Amino acid sequence: MAKVLFKNAFVVSCNAKIGDVPGADVLVEDTQIKQVGAKLDGAGAEVIDAAGMILMPGMIDTHSHLWETPFKGRVSEGWGMEYFTNIHPLVSHCTPEDSYAAIFAGHIESLCNGVTTMFDYNTSINSPEHADAAVQALKDAGIRGFMGYDFRGKAPNFTPPLAPSAARFKDVERVRASIPNKPRDLIRLATCLSEVAPDNMDAVVKEIEFSRGIGCYMSWHCNKAGELEQIGARGLLKDDLLPAHGNYTTDKDLDLLGEVGGYLTSQTEAETYAGRRSMSMIARGIRRGVRIAIGVDVPVIGNLGLLPQMRLLHFLQRYMDGAIERHEGLVPVVRRPGVPTLHPRDILEIATINGAGALGIGDVTGQIAPGFEADIVLMDTRNFGVAEGDPAGHVVLNSSSGDIDTVMVAGTFRKRGGKMLGVDMSKMLAGRVAARNRIYKAAGEVPGGLHKTYWGWGDGK
Repeated sequence: MAKVLFKNAFVVSCNAKIGDVPGADVLVEDTQIKQVGAKLDGAGAEVIDAAGMILMPGMIDTHSHLWETPFKGRVSEGWGMEYFTNIHPLVSHCTPEDSYAAIFAGHIESLCNGVTTMFDYNTSINSPEHADAAVQALKDAGIRGFMGYDFRGKAPNFTPPLAPSAARFKDVERVRASIPNKPRDLIRLATCLSEVAPDNMDAVVKEIEFSRGIGCYMSWHCNKAGELEQIGARGLLKDDLLPAHGNYTTDKDLDLLGEVGGYLTSQTEAETYAGRRSMSMIARGIRRGVRIAIGVDVPVIGNLGLLPQMRLLHFLQRYMDGAIERHEGLVPVVRRPGVPTLHPRDILEIATINGAGALGIGDVTGQIAPGFEADIVLMDTRNFGVAEGDPAGHVVLNSSSGDIDTVMVAGTFRKRGGKMLGVDMSKMLAGRVAARNRIYKAAGEVPGGLHKTYWGWGDGK
């Protein structure tokens, strides 16, 4: 049995009993954390000097579309609906080989930036071969992950071999047969629902019942008011359904989600960059018992990794809290119950504990405690020191992806001393670029060729 002992770390456990422990040791045996404490016995273990490091749980991205990884930054200047008009048509030209290169690269970038669990919401499954490529990329990357099999099958200007919704059930069953889907498995299968709308609810109901029948967690793009109420009216709303975004959810929607102990996953950069979405659902949800998780969403805007999302969520919610206080005449702005809505500790838990809970693995990962899987990040503070006060504040407000020194998943090092292990980074990058170039050629596009939409609905000012 492999044993690793991390010595003298500043442990930020995200565990209520253990708390934050300066100068602590963490013993890993095989895939799990065995002990957390002072001066642990390291007999037979590889000893890692973690002095000057924060040892924390790996972060959990609960919603990203990794097939888009090759188009890094394509929509960084996007506004309004330009993400949809520029990116969605590209899926029609994505081959299984492109899918593998893109998704593998996305997992590796996420690992490098401290993400140890990923929900890949895969909207590029045009064929069974695309699904197989996504699963293989997940296996090869060595990250803990969910391959989210999308039922919608949208591909503009192209009819995929796999028809949408129930027509995909047989292939989902085929993939599920090769994935045990046990809670501690690195590789998990999930499903992603079709559009939740009054005229499509019969199909959605079948998808939910089918997914539960084969033991799969579910997620969907919750982009309209009343979607949660629609599901609840059919008696199907449970905590194995993870709504993404939810920017237009009503208070009734959020009440229902809170009542079943549900989560909402928000992608702060993607939801704010284009000027279209409300972000009030975060505070409204929290007040109603909804737990928040986060993800990157689309790597065509920003880089994969949760630290930027965490910081933006912290500042955005504080800005919104202050704006409401001023609007209601509560000046000067001072602390009162529930204001501010979020603190750095809450943000850290959103990226760890809540992410695990949202995916149904809250007793598996997201905490540094005995019995949890050894999904661990070491954050280097040796150059500039640790910020004062709550160490969660250092993680959220005083760190960057460049500080991620070590990443371990299920007891296996994936990054160490700032270097990725077990992956040919040059080959990975070459594969990503080749996929981009092939897709652009097939689509008649070029790098940096963002199509902008101006008032009047034309290309032009």
